[in-house]
Formats: sequence, C-alpha cells, structure tokens
Amino acid sequence: MTAITVVGAFLRRDLAISLSYRAGFALGLGSKLLSLAIWFYLGALVDRSAEPDEELQDGYFAFAVLGIALLGVAQTGLTSLAQKFRQEQTTGTFEALMSTPARPSLLILSTAAYDMIRATLGAVVFVLLAIAFFGLRVETDLISIGVAVFATVASMIFFVALGIAVSAFTVVFKQTTALLGMLTSGFALLGGVFFPVRVLPEPLRAVSDFVPFTWALKALRDALISGETNVQALVILVAAALVSFPLALALFRIAIHRARKTATLAQY
Repeated sequence: MTAITVVGAFLRRDLAISLSYRAGFALGLGSKLLSLAIWFYLGALVDRSAEPDEELQDGYFAFAVLGIALLGVAQTGLTSLAQKFRQEQTTGTFEALMSTPARPSLLILSTAAYDMIRATLGAVVFVLLAIAFFGLRVETDLISIGVAVFATVASMIFFVALGIAVSAFTVVFKQTTALLGMLTSGFALLGGVFFPVRVLPEPLRAVSDFVPFTWALKALRDALISGETNVQALVILVAAALVSFPLALALFRIAIHRARKTATLAQY
C-alpha cells in the first residue's frame, strides 16, 4: 500500500463527506462575510481612535484580516486531528485503523491532509473576500506572493506537527479539549492576531519571540502588507517546522506503542 494510495483514499473520503453537506459551503461564505464586516467597521473605529503604530500604518483591518486567516489555519491543524481520532475512539474504529498495514505516521498525515487543504483555501478565500468587498489592499508582485506562499506552507507543516503532538496526548489521555483551547488562545494572545505584540507586558513579549506562530504572522504581514521579505521570520519558521515535525511523529508513535502495551488503544 503506497503513501499516495493511502492519502488519496482519505482525501476522497473526506471530500465525499463534505460534498454531502453542500449548504455548508454557502453558509461558510456568509459567515466569512459577516466576520469581515465586523472587523472592517471595528477597524474604522480603531484607526480613528488609536495612536499611530508602525504595525497599523496600513490600517487595522489589513492587520486583523491576515491574523484571523492564519489563526484559522492554525486552529484546524491543532484541533482536526485530535477531534477525528477522538471520534474514531468513541465509535470503536480507532484500533482497527491503527491495525492496518499502513504506518501510523502515514495514517495521521492522511487524516490531516483534507482539513488542512480546506482550511488553507478557506483562509485564501477569506482574504479574497476582504479584497473584493471591503477594499483590502495587499502586495501582488511575484516576490511578495511567493514569500507569502512559502510562509504559509511552512506554517502548515508546523501546525500539523502541533496537531500530531496533541493527537498523541489524545491517544494516551483521551481528553484534550482544554489543551486545544489553551493553545489556540495562546496563539491569539502571543502571536499578535488582534493587536501588535508590542502592547504586551515585557515578560509576555519575551515569550512571544519563542512562539513560531508569531514569526509566521510577521512573515505573512510583511510580505502582503509591506511588500518586504522578513528573512529572520522565515528562517525561524522553517527551523521550527523542520524540528517539530519529526519530533511530533516520534511522539505519536510512542503514544500508539504505549496504548497498545497497556491495552488502552480502543478505550475512550
């Protein structure tokens, strides 16, 4: 059983499930437009009342839209795998899934593929809607777009790695809802999604520098808003992705081995 066969099978399954609920696509677009309207008018208020800030020089709306878009991809990477494996556990199919000839690492990557692709495309649509309906201005030269794509791909790898690590905790401890909420809120707070990191107290600013999400968002904003290539942010982001991914896979394999050894693989 080749890797392409396994990944393809999971993609076809998840796509078939999504297509069976077609109304969700239209509702999702409507939700995105309503969300953008909220941030657009909030941005107008912030721009009139706030003191000039270097990171907000192109307006609060542009600042917030990219932050929200990337946070959505991060949240999917964190929660999708854990939720799917939790569902497999409660329906009694997780043990059977882990007993197939495919490697556990390949199974978990295949499980993540569809949701991450969908989340990333959703983030792109979110930005495009902001451009089309609310006049968001972004840099569209090839270098800026190329840097943004590169930063997004590296971010996806890092987010999937975190999702795999959380899934390992799900296999062992079963309940990880609180952990997922903490990580998502932590990214929003420390990553500068809704406000510049510089407004945080000094201890939190120091912690923020060690959060790869912060650098992913910096690279994305610099490329699409300022038209600049933040080499430091890209290097840190790529290093985080390359280090975290194999570590997360190793952690997941250890979790599966422990669950099999203690006969808790099917428990929920």
